[in-house]
Amino acid sequence: MDIVAPLVKTGLISEALNQWLAVPIGFIFGFGLYHAGFTDSRKIAQAFYLKDVGVPVVMFSAIVTGMLGLWILSLAGFIDTSKMYYLPTYLTPMAIGGVLFGIGMAIGGFCPGTAAASIATGRIDAMVFVLGFLGGSILFGDLFPVWGDFYNSDYHGVYRLDELFGVNLGLVIFFIVIAAVGGSLLMRWGQHLFWSTPPDQTMQPEQVLKYEAPLVGVALLIGFGLAFVPSAYFFGGSGEAEYYIIPKQQGPGPVRKRQRGPAVVVPPATAPAGTMLPAEGDEGC
Repeated sequence: MDIVAPLVKTGLISEALNQWLAVPIGFIFGFGLYHAGFTDSRKIAQAFYLKDVGVPVVMFSAIVTGMLGLWILSLAGFIDTSKMYYLPTYLTPMAIGGVLFGIGMAIGGFCPGTAAASIATGRIDAMVFVLGFLGGSILFGDLFPVWGDFYNSDYHGVYRLDELFGVNLGLVIFFIVIAAVGGSLLMRWGQHLFWSTPPDQTMQPEQVLKYEAPLVGVALLIGFGLAFVPSAYFFGGSGEAEYYIIPKQQGPGPVRKRQRGPAVVVPPATAPAGTMLPAEGDEGC
């Protein structure tokens, strides 16, 4: 099969069409968030207390579906993974940011994406939440010189777990599937252990397993099959992918050029005139 995706990177669609396609995709995504309960701040907050674990279970299922689908399509030659964007890792800042993000989500009951979708349903608490994170973002930008060095510290490039542990990428995928399934079952066990849920609000564990067991079995079977596929097959080469990344600007020190593949450090004195450098936070989200 000839590689056809990412569509805009392979030239099958224009950049403008790519932007327009984001509109219907966004509506579909918001529709999915609504029906998964992500637009209800109470439902999200209850997940942190194990009172209703539907939201994290949906997140686990989405991660597994996306991960398995991506690598199967890459093995089939439908996706060129070297042309996909990969978020570079700034380990310590991201770890601390993740903790702060989790605290904010537990308090506010939203993340930025779910809050935007919730506004479409007319929820006032979502509007207040959006005003809060917009104000916090402005404050963060205004005070960036205070913590900018820390924000750009502990850079690891594209951080893959198979490289970190020295194992096959397919094996990592299989373990993530097991972790997602095990984590979902463990959270549901905790929910029914610590909380008495009215039967008219949530299906009993036996009913849940009846409907989800076939899907779980398929995911485990696919993950087990991928565990034996050498990493090179996922990238169509040696197993060392050339990543499409846009690292953050490093301030007055060496800067990184916008390019596909491993970032190349270019001293300011030798950078070509007119080189377009990525703005702070241009790495995506």
